[in-house]
Amino acid sequence: MRSDILLDANDDVLCENGDFATGPSDDQHVSMLLTLNKGELKESPTLGVGLPNFLKKQNNTLAEIKRDITVGLKADGYRVKTLEFDKSGDFKLDYDLNE
Repeated sequence: MRSDILLDANDDVLCENGDFATGPSDDQHVSMLLTLNKGELKESPTLGVGLPNFLKKQNNTLAEIKRDITVGLKADGYRVKTLEFDKSGDFKLDYDLNE
């Protein structure tokens, strides 16, 4: 499990007692990886899945989306255990950290 500076619900740095809050951050990392586009992280320009971009395209297949999520998380050391989509577009993602 990774530990890092935590973010609040608005993705702002969470502060407690006048200092940055730290703690388990895997869910936060995965959420950011799913949202960020490749090239947005200067230190790691190949990281990012860019899920919001899939919503703008009309020719996406479920297989393409699943592949991009799996490859994107693997690039940062995560292994997708389960990835399921329902008819409403919601998805269930279960992952672990390859250490």
